Amino acid sequence: MTPTEQRLREQLEEQLRLNEWLYEQLERQRAMNAELRKAVADLARAFQESLAAAVAAGEAGDIDAIRRLTRANQQYWQHYLQQIVAAAQRGSSADNR
Repeated sequence: MTPTEQRLREQLEEQLRLNEWLYEQLERQRAMNAELRKAVADLARAFQESLAAAVAAGEAGDIDAIRRLTRANQQYWQHYLQQIVAAAQRGSSADNR
């Protein structure tokens, strides 16, 4: 094998390794995006349910129920925010490898 052929072979092997790494990164990103979409969908669903319950409680004049719903909604937001932060941290820790 000539030096030129050897160099081309090495470059090809390097490109194949890079393509493999890029594909792994793409798959990791897809998984993280799916996780984030699920967290956002869960958050939206919980918020809609809480809002509907708060409106019903408000129309009924039930201030205690509104307070309970507001606190529960705050907990939902905190929980889903933690999910999103955890997913983002997993993504950034994989980038640092």
